[in-house]
Amino acid sequence: MEDTPPTKPSGKSQFARYWTIRGLTASLIVVAALLPVVSALSISFWLDGQYNWQEALLELGVACLTLSLIAYPAFYLLNWESVQAQMLDETHQDFRLLIDQAVDMVFLVSMDGQIVEANQNACDALGYSKEELNSLSILDIDIDCYLHRHPSLVEKIRKGESVTYQSRYRRHNGERLPIESRVRLASWMEQPHYIEFVSDISHRIEIEKQMDESREALEKTRNILERRIEEHSSELEKQKQGREIAERYANSIQNYLEKLIDSMPSAIIAVDEDYRVMQWNIEAERMTNIKAKEAVGEQLSKVFPTLHTHIHKHNQDRDLIHHNISFRFKTKIEQERKTLEAMVYPIFTLREEEQGEVIRIDDITDKLRIDETLVQTEKMLSLGGLAAGMAHEINNPLGAIMQSTQNIKRRLSETLPRNQMVAQETGIELKELNDYLEKQRILEFLDGIMVSGERAARIVGDMLSFARPANQEASKVALQDALDAAVRLSAKDYNQRKKFDFREIEIRKTYSPQTIFVKAQKNQLEQVFLNLLVNAAQALAQFHAEQASPLIELIIRREGNKACVEVIDNGPGMDEATRKRVFEPFFTTKAENVGTGLGMSVSYFIVSEQLGGQISVESQKGKGCRFTILLPLLATSDPMDDEHDEQIELPL
Repeated sequence: MEDTPPTKPSGKSQFARYWTIRGLTASLIVVAALLPVVSALSISFWLDGQYNWQEALLELGVACLTLSLIAYPAFYLLNWESVQAQMLDETHQDFRLLIDQAVDMVFLVSMDGQIVEANQNACDALGYSKEELNSLSILDIDIDCYLHRHPSLVEKIRKGESVTYQSRYRRHNGERLPIESRVRLASWMEQPHYIEFVSDISHRIEIEKQMDESREALEKTRNILERRIEEHSSELEKQKQGREIAERYANSIQNYLEKLIDSMPSAIIAVDEDYRVMQWNIEAERMTNIKAKEAVGEQLSKVFPTLHTHIHKHNQDRDLIHHNISFRFKTKIEQERKTLEAMVYPIFTLREEEQGEVIRIDDITDKLRIDETLVQTEKMLSLGGLAAGMAHEINNPLGAIMQSTQNIKRRLSETLPRNQMVAQETGIELKELNDYLEKQRILEFLDGIMVSGERAARIVGDMLSFARPANQEASKVALQDALDAAVRLSAKDYNQRKKFDFREIEIRKTYSPQTIFVKAQKNQLEQVFLNLLVNAAQALAQFHAEQASPLIELIIRREGNKACVEVIDNGPGMDEATRKRVFEPFFTTKAENVGTGLGMSVSYFIVSEQLGGQISVESQKGKGCRFTILLPLLATSDPMDDEHDEQIELPL
């Protein structure tokens, strides 16, 4: 049901209201002008006992002159103010009517991303009411945050240019809507705002997909028609030559086999002895983006060079009994890196002579990812229990070592009276004894034992955090405050041995304008953020890029019913083997004595076990890292909102 536009006041009501206000104003002006005359006559009568009509007429004339001088400007200003207010009200109503009549979604957005106004089409397309949209920011519905992550586009808009880009919006029910947005700068209530005209391009994408499917169906129909024409021609000539009957039968068998091969979910490729392609099914077309008519007859090394290289490599280790080979390899499919599993079977003639090979290829990327997740989970659980047991076993002898070392240093002190008394009883001079110990560097060795013991105690403490939950109770924590606190702490962390300095790194923040709260312990949350920032800084210190300056990008936004925090750097990145092990305890790529390898594993357990969230990493060699943390949002009606209002947070 369409919304009815707001009705404007009628001309009669405006006229009545206009003259009512002006009549009251005129009355007040007349009373103000005549009041001095009446006052003067009253005073004159009270003093003299009679009226002085000449003075009264003179004062009345002055009052009329004053009234004429005041009345016109007053009426003019009153009329001008009324007209301006009416024009502003009509402008607001016309703007809302105008955007509601627009075909596309229209958003009026403040410079910090808060949605100020949205038309009815935006509400219908995204499933929100206008009040709900006005309470959100554009970052809450824009999944990719494309505009706010590209400062160059924002700069173009501020210069008065119009910018067009594609992104994805999140509907109220969580669905993703592909859109195309055109943004430019506009003035609203004497303040600069963004006005965005957003088009739903899902229908266009669907039409393009349908067109592709129609073209493919048309191609198949054409092939079917051609085959049927050939079969019909063969049937007309079957009485002339028996050999043509056999050929038709062979063709039908071939077509049937081709359909069987095309229906398989694996890529099937057949080659002859010279590795010339003889068969190329539909899955092979999808995997390589090469049509069968283009691949058949070509060399395998030309249409699929990666596969040919691995086959040639593994042919040297072929089983002489079964003549089968199986291997895995990685390649790019549609700009995405995939892991494929290939199995090669030889084709034999009746004389047991090999005349070619059949190659079956399966995409096992998703299967490996699932297996990797399961292995990682089991490994972390087992290592957590092992860490707890080891920590408890190590703590007792470690405490005895540190306590004994401390007691030895106390027993050698010259200031303690008991030490002096025992030294006199045994005939030993403590000063000479200490000089001997200092020259023999025994005191230095004791200090080394204490330093090593303290370092071991810290490692044991990190190991214990795997298996036991924190003792403090969780409270209401603002993500923006916790991340800013971690940034401030990391900015003070300059280490000459680790060779990194936050003062040389640009920190770029993209926060949602609305404060996002989660249920957590603030010191734990800051520890996770600090570990990510320190790791990013250490990676950037080892990476010398020629074209890009060191950058750490911090993003906080809502993603459905969860809070999303992303820490992105433009450092050297990680290879796939390192990425898989980044959350393992004691795994580190740094030099000895630089790190213990527990920072990321501790962060993993804090997020997943104690905060009920998820943490993941995306990285490629030479393309930086992106750490993503998802935490449950704190409900606005949570009783914790009032319970912990006065809680004092201690520094990390």
